[in-house]
Amino acid sequence: MKELLTEVDRFRTWAANTCYKHGEWECLYPEWNALYSAVLGFVANRETIASWSSDEIEGVLYAIARNNEDEQLAPDIRELNPAILVELARASLQTGEADGKWQLAKQLGQLGRRDGEEVVLLKQFASDENEYVRRQALSALATLGSPDVEALALEAWHRPHENQQWTRMMVLWCLHKVGSSQLNSLLSEAEQDSREYLREYAQRLRRDEAG
Repeated sequence: MKELLTEVDRFRTWAANTCYKHGEWECLYPEWNALYSAVLGFVANRETIASWSSDEIEGVLYAIARNNEDEQLAPDIRELNPAILVELARASLQTGEADGKWQLAKQLGQLGRRDGEEVVLLKQFASDENEYVRRQALSALATLGSPDVEALALEAWHRPHENQQWTRMMVLWCLHKVGSSQLNSLLSEAEQDSREYLREYAQRLRRDEAG
């Protein structure tokens, strides 16, 4: 416990004293290996987060969120202990940051189960206030082949947002992934869209569908 909280505090102190907090700023932290080892060492010795203190839970979620560029911690926790990954995802819905939530949602989709709590959690992530969290949750549900994908994708398609072009590209991929009958009409709409990347993506997906 002491090592985990010590390393998290070291990162917090460094972050508080660094002036550059743009783009991939977390990657500049010189002691990432120590923080990474402390988190995985802590998780490896526990079967559940039920006995963790609130500081320990928050510390692990904080470390995952700061690891949003390299994305090493969340997948390694999944491989080390899938049950703890699920518990952390549940906890992040209450206290987590967006940069941690989308990584956890993504890893839930890699568990390969669509009849457990993973889908319940992903449906909650799919309603998150953050667009990128919603997008990754939708992708994970499609990866799992969840029957909830179509309704959630159509809802996302019609939700106004400044990143709607990227959301709609993900919607098209998800509907393609699950073989939805709704895909064709949305492809037609996207092919006429004024946004270049969305239009070109729809055209490529149309070719893939035809091929």
